[in-house]
Amino acid sequence: MTALDDDLVQHAKAVAQTVRDTLSEWRARPSVSDEAAVRELLAYAARDVATSQR
Repeated sequence: MTALDDDLVQHAKAVAQTVRDTLSEWRARPSVSDEAAVRELLAYAARDVATSQR
């Protein structure tokens, strides 16, 4: 077993926080469909990873 690289850990933390925030928002404003929810989360995850690479 090996440790995760620091950048990967930061990406994972950012994405996990975004997922928590998004799920919380969906309680008030549910996604229109499962497919839309997946697309929304993937877009947020891509944004988080791209932002943290700067």
